[in-house]
Amino acid sequence: MGFIIAQWSLRRAAISGALIVLVLILAVVASLPLAVSSGVVRDRLERDIGAWAGHPVSLGDAPSIDYWPTPTIQLDNVVMRPSTFAGGDPIMRADSIVANFNLFSAVLGAPSFSEFRLIRPTFNVELYPDSTSNWSSASGDLAQGIAAAIEQDLAAQAGETPPQSAVIPDSAALGAVTIEDGTVKWIRDPGAEAEKLTAINGTLAWTAPTAVARANITAIFRGEQVTFAGSTSAPLLLIGRRTAPLDVKITSVPLNLDFTGSASLGTDLFLSGALKLSSVSVRRALEWSGTDIKPGEALGALELSAKINAEQNKAKLDDLILMVDRNRGIGVLDVALREDAPPLITGTLAFSSLDIASFLQAFTPLPKTGSDIASTIDTRFLRELGLDLRLSAQTASFGPVVLSNLAAAARVEQGRANFDVGDATAYGGSLIGRIALSEQGVDGGVKVQLSARKMNFGGLYDAIGMTGPLPRGNGSLDIEVTSPYPTWATALSDLTGKIDLAVDAGIVPGLNIAKFRELSRTERFFDLEQLGEGTGFAFKSARFQATIAEGEANLTTAELAGPQQMISLSGVIPYSRSSLAIAGVLGPVPPAEGETQQPDSAAPETLRFFIGGSWPQPVISPVTP
Repeated sequence: MGFIIAQWSLRRAAISGALIVLVLILAVVASLPLAVSSGVVRDRLERDIGAWAGHPVSLGDAPSIDYWPTPTIQLDNVVMRPSTFAGGDPIMRADSIVANFNLFSAVLGAPSFSEFRLIRPTFNVELYPDSTSNWSSASGDLAQGIAAAIEQDLAAQAGETPPQSAVIPDSAALGAVTIEDGTVKWIRDPGAEAEKLTAINGTLAWTAPTAVARANITAIFRGEQVTFAGSTSAPLLLIGRRTAPLDVKITSVPLNLDFTGSASLGTDLFLSGALKLSSVSVRRALEWSGTDIKPGEALGALELSAKINAEQNKAKLDDLILMVDRNRGIGVLDVALREDAPPLITGTLAFSSLDIASFLQAFTPLPKTGSDIASTIDTRFLRELGLDLRLSAQTASFGPVVLSNLAAAARVEQGRANFDVGDATAYGGSLIGRIALSEQGVDGGVKVQLSARKMNFGGLYDAIGMTGPLPRGNGSLDIEVTSPYPTWATALSDLTGKIDLAVDAGIVPGLNIAKFRELSRTERFFDLEQLGEGTGFAFKSARFQATIAEGEANLTTAELAGPQQMISLSGVIPYSRSSLAIAGVLGPVPPAEGETQQPDSAAPETLRFFIGGSWPQPVISPVTP
């Protein structure tokens, strides 16, 4: 029994001792806040921020300390001024800063900080031509870390041992910073209006000088919300304008961009890596970005992915996959920013299928339709962009016209724009052509040239919806027309030029010559429907030549020559009103050159007639019975 009592006494003593120690520890911990000097914490925070940035910092004199759940200090009226001119305008202001600190280090008089929150900060940035800014500083832990990192990088590039002085301080890292409702203002040119990022919210995390630095923020830029996510494994080199790994992703309604590779952001700008870019509206994206380039008003979606290598004034996009308004092409593009000329885009693109009209809209402003636009069209894009693209497509379309094996070129330079079709296959034949536009005018504002050889014109008529008594067969076509206005603002009455159509043996459907002669003897007026469903007029050759001006086509040559009979036409076609005013002759085929016409009682008589009404339903009026 005595042994049990002794054992219980020892246990009770041990328990009592443990409780006393625990009470003492709790008492010490509870009394620690009483030992923390808010002034010491404030001064140390002010000193640490200034020592890191290399700029003088002042914090408010009324700190607020909270110990639960984490010891934090809050100070209002945060101001940072440039070290080069301490009396100058602040480079940063914030309503408040909140910092987590270590309680035990604060008791020892040397508080250390781990996380920060900046509440409604405003950052003022002036960018100088040498890639420095009012934030640049020759002193401070960050500047020392950048200098040491650059020395280490230079030594590594040269295969040498870094100097002993190239030591990166542990305090060179930013830490973990949360920004709430921040603003960034920056100016590139003195006197220019400042650009702004507003409503900035997010985090910046860089916990050690050699650790990965990450940023995840949202902001408002020119009325659009932007999400930015980026990281680099060499932040000191990136800030020091040396080449460093960089991942960037920008998301917004007008533009999305994703880059993974390496970059240098100094005066010698350099990018190398994988680029993805997309926009639901290039026009909107360029307007939002503030560029001076005015793209096509109707241009919609654009997507591209490529390997990019870019320097200060030029960029090369290899392995390019480009989607322009549902036109998907692959190839190579070079972009050059020139001092005394607009940006120049050159390269080659190959498409499986290409809508020529929608593709051209990427480089030409298309206003709303209307007769008043012709005289007010904005042709600034001819001065704001240089273009030299080689294009190829397995299939292509220009409106309803379908082409294959297209080889073309698009050029915009020195106030002129050309689209050349060097070769294409269409409806069994070959096709070449050009659309030329000039700000001063090419015989006006636009010139269109087209030459087709061995083309099946029946297939062409069907494709473009042309109906009526048209010569169907294989032949050639040459068109040259000009207008004082660009193509998108040109009415039919604006065109001047000439057309030459020659068709080999073929047929004019619905033109029953026997019925035509019969009705000419019995009717004062008749139309094509009254000719019935005859076999049509088979011809050996057809030739039409016309000049175009003021909405009218003047027929200088119009002949359909059959085996025994031929039709000759002359007159004017006011096509802008879809009307007709043509005199015609139906008679025997004249003898060939050098032959003598022999009297033939069986030869068809000569019939004269007039064609009026409107196309494609002309009205025929016989002049002689």
